[in-house]
Amino acid sequence: MANPRQRSKAKSHKSTKPSLAQKKRMHAKLKKAPPLRGPETLQKAWDKKKTVFQNYAALGLLPSIPIPSSGSRVQLPLLPPGAAPTIGFGRIVRDDDGNVIDIIIDGEEDEDEGHGQPQPLNEEEEEPEKIVAKTQVVRDLEALAATSAPVVRHTSSQEHVWLAELVRAHGDDYTDMARDRKRNVWQKTPGEIRRMVKKAGGVDVLRRMEV
Repeated sequence: MANPRQRSKAKSHKSTKPSLAQKKRMHAKLKKAPPLRGPETLQKAWDKKKTVFQNYAALGLLPSIPIPSSGSRVQLPLLPPGAAPTIGFGRIVRDDDGNVIDIIIDGEEDEDEGHGQPQPLNEEEEEPEKIVAKTQVVRDLEALAATSAPVVRHTSSQEHVWLAELVRAHGDDYTDMARDRKRNVWQKTPGEIRRMVKKAGGVDVLRRMEV
């Protein structure tokens, strides 16, 4: 027998499943490409209708056009230097008494005949595509990279107070600072605390601070 909650759902036609409109919105969110995070020059020149590879090729950000990995072309592994393929068959030469006097391998004859002769070039090899000259986007990005500078980080007032408390309690013993469960609530390591103290001005500066 159905309980009252199930009976009320059947009467009001309520369901916990998403409606058709909700499903469409969820699928649209999944298909929507994430926003491009980068310099403004790259965001303006980026074409959302193209793939990442197509955008990089159009903007001149590829040093060379690599061969796509998909398809029927299979790249075989190269042999290490000095290694030669093993030859499995040969011809044994015997005398009238049946004794083996020589072993002739087919590959050796071919190597002797072709030794010292230039090998013809394979005209069917694909020539690599030419690299496109620098685009305006590449020049703008290079100019932006040349003028960029590292961001200087400063110690906040709360960090100054916290470090001053640690210095007053433990001096310059960073191991004890890291083991202080009451004050080191963020579980900083001795190395991290040492770098933070150095950035804040050193132990002497923090000792003179009023907490």
